[in-house]
Amino acid sequence: MDPHFATTGQNQQLAAVMYDRLIHIADDGSFAPGLATDWEVSDDQLTWTFNLREDVTFHDGSPFTAADVVFTFDRIPEVPNSPAPFTQRLAAIDSAEAVDDYTLVVTTSSPAPGLPTDLSTIYIVSETVNDASSADFDRSIASNGTGPYRQVSYSPGENLVLERNDDYWGDLPDFEQVTIRFLDNSASRVASIQAGEVDFIDSVPPNDLDRLRELNDVTVVSAPSARMLYMGVDQLEDTTVQIDPSVGNPFLDHRVREALSLAINREALVDRIQFGSGLPANQFPPEGIFGHNPDIPEFEYDPERARELLAEAGYEDGWAMAIHGPTGRYVNDTEVLLAIGQMWSQIGIDVDVVSVPANVYFGRATDREFSSFMVAFGITTGESSLAYRNVLATVDDDRGWGSNNRFRYSNEEFDAALESAFDAFEDADREAALQEAARIAAEDIALIPLYWEGNNWAVNGDLDFTPSPDGRSLVTNLSTR
Repeated sequence: MDPHFATTGQNQQLAAVMYDRLIHIADDGSFAPGLATDWEVSDDQLTWTFNLREDVTFHDGSPFTAADVVFTFDRIPEVPNSPAPFTQRLAAIDSAEAVDDYTLVVTTSSPAPGLPTDLSTIYIVSETVNDASSADFDRSIASNGTGPYRQVSYSPGENLVLERNDDYWGDLPDFEQVTIRFLDNSASRVASIQAGEVDFIDSVPPNDLDRLRELNDVTVVSAPSARMLYMGVDQLEDTTVQIDPSVGNPFLDHRVREALSLAINREALVDRIQFGSGLPANQFPPEGIFGHNPDIPEFEYDPERARELLAEAGYEDGWAMAIHGPTGRYVNDTEVLLAIGQMWSQIGIDVDVVSVPANVYFGRATDREFSSFMVAFGITTGESSLAYRNVLATVDDDRGWGSNNRFRYSNEEFDAALESAFDAFEDADREAALQEAARIAAEDIALIPLYWEGNNWAVNGDLDFTPSPDGRSLVTNLSTR
């Protein structure tokens, strides 16, 4: 429940209804006022001035001021054991000063046109939190935001109880109290809404969609997603943790990465396992997301050529390895991982498929316990720079790059293109640089894209649910008919 613990989607969609951000992302991908009503950057592009919303209170009744924003910025780097830290979102900031209660001045070490995007992902907490631990948020001791709901209680693995914040500055949600139950088993979720035990579920298995659509008291809502599932392969050293050292690290060879990509039938993953929900992916941003490169071709399925490439690389007899993925995190994730294992086995690799409970999976992946693993990253800001900086940029703690680069990909040409994007204030220049970064990553097979996940929800027929562009299951998007 600590809103600064992890940038993972599930954490953020809970934090988003209890805490607020300086800047919001509108439905069309543009910036909109949040806790900041407006902002401007100086002529030298190094000093940003944010005018903050007045008469906003935290859930405990204390006033929101610029000091709370400065406290939040200072707290984020101090959160321990984060599997996906927010630190990279603040890396451009050299200093932040509360000039008065409702004026915040942020200075960057160099021009940072992406700062509004970064700040649209930072949840502001009250400085009364002091030195509270993440566990204090779980115990509801430290939870104190300005969002439309406040945290009443949290039982890990069971439920989160929320109560409406009637003093919220924006539009009030329809419901006075909401209980979010954590049901990581898809069959249990579907059975629960069929029985009327819950009013709304997310991550509906695609194979259940038609059956739910036939129910009179249930409405199915579907929308495309900007979350890409991919296989990451360790590219750091000459050996890798789960492959015999005598084999070395085959993933360092571009021919091997290309072979692994050619061996995956993406159409089959979408059509047969996801029942048509989703689209085969060839880059992080799908069409319609800022930074999408339309010139990148679709990745082919050619297992015969894959075997040829392995032979050319000296791996005609393959090797033995385990591939890992989370269970209960993505739609039909275990089935997808099993299918990939079978596809890679067909080109001569001895594959052991291992599914790990999601609550421990990401920590182990961050600790680099896996040589090859399945994970996803969702674009929640309407443009692709965060995905590239988090997942594919060379790890650089000082400037906050590569926080989700668990497989340690590194390419100077890619980094240079990404840096150009972050230096560009003009949209056309920024988009061109992001498209160049996409091209480099695709040609280098930095990772192995699988597909953009489809989003499917089921809701009680007396309620309406409006999907947000980021694809999150926000209870604030639920309303009565």
